[in-house]
Amino acid sequence: MPAYNAVAFAVEFVMGVGIALVVYALLRKNLRELLTNVIALPEGTTFYLRAFVLVLLFVALAKVVTPMELKPEAHFMQYVWAVASNLSGVFETLFYALLAYLGLVTILVVVLKPKHGK
Repeated sequence: MPAYNAVAFAVEFVMGVGIALVVYALLRKNLRELLTNVIALPEGTTFYLRAFVLVLLFVALAKVVTPMELKPEAHFMQYVWAVASNLSGVFETLFYALLAYLGLVTILVVVLKPKHGK
C-alpha cells in the first residue's frame, strides 16, 4: 500500500500542473492580443504573460504538494477521493488567482487605454 502514496502524489502532481497549463493555453492567445493592444511595449506583454503562467503554476503546486494523510491500510478508493479532494482545491485557488489577475488586467486596461488615445 505505501506505493499508493507515491502513485497518488504523481497523479495529483501531473493533473494539477496539467490543469494550470490548460487554463494558460486557453487564455494565452487572447490575453497576448489584449496586452499587445494596451501595452505598447512587447517586453511588457511578455512580462505579464510569464507572470500569469508562474502564478497559475505556483497556485496549482501549492495545493498539490500537500502530504497525503492516509493510513497504510487505506483502500484504493480512499486515495482516489483524496486526490479528487486536492484537485478541487486546485480548481478553487486557480479561480481566485484568475479573478485577481482579471482585476489587475482590467485596471491596466482602464489606466493605459486613454493614454494611447484608443
